[in-house]
Amino acid sequence: MTLDDIVAKVTDPYDRQARLYPALLCLLPLLALLALLYAPNVSALKGVVTLAVSCGGLFLMTNICREMGKRLEDRLYREWGGKPTTQLLRHRDGSIDSVTKRRYHAFLAAKINVAFPDTEQEKSDPAKADEAYQSGARWLLDHTRPDGGKKFDLLFRDNVTYGFRRNALGARPVGIVIAIACLVWVLAKEHVLFAGGKIVDWSMFGQLSPPAIASLAVSGMMLLVWVFFFTKTSLRTCAFSFAETLLRTCDTL
Repeated sequence: MTLDDIVAKVTDPYDRQARLYPALLCLLPLLALLALLYAPNVSALKGVVTLAVSCGGLFLMTNICREMGKRLEDRLYREWGGKPTTQLLRHRDGSIDSVTKRRYHAFLAAKINVAFPDTEQEKSDPAKADEAYQSGARWLLDHTRPDGGKKFDLLFRDNVTYGFRRNALGARPVGIVIAIACLVWVLAKEHVLFAGGKIVDWSMFGQLSPPAIASLAVSGMMLLVWVFFFTKTSLRTCAFSFAETLLRTCDTL
């Protein structure tokens, strides 16, 4: 069973891109190491992978990745000061101009049959105001997400991007550990580390085999990606982009 065969088994576009891909990125250094350095024994590995997939391994991977992302999401919402859609709907937030915001408020208030607070009401009871904003955002999600990307293609793509980065950031510690472990394993196997009574034998770097170099490159690249790309800052950018796109559907629904 090839990697393409495994990915093809997850037919839902959102599950595949936002949940499966982050999990596979975590495993990428390990998969590269096994394929490049242990190719003669790959047949046994394929048998194990096929068995794992048949026993629900993919479903487990996507669920673990989603769980990590959701747990992180709750913490980040508290750090950010609330859900992005809630923040954008607040009178005190200036990301959306007041004219457009009033239009969104009027539309959502009519849909959920609850009057949205004005500026003074929001200031006097911000928690109650946030409840109205969250209810409006939930209504929008319920009436756009089932579309599956047919009508609200941009919204669907923003949602996939956000889900991918959220779940990847949630799985980030696992990805970092696997990447570092693969780096150490390859260097030890090639007698660069912990060989000949030395912690590091610098002279062995010049004798690294091409497969070892390729494996180190994959692990090193993924380590950099986990550390510098999948960050709270990049996720926040995606989150607010998705929130703005979601609110714009008020003008098309």
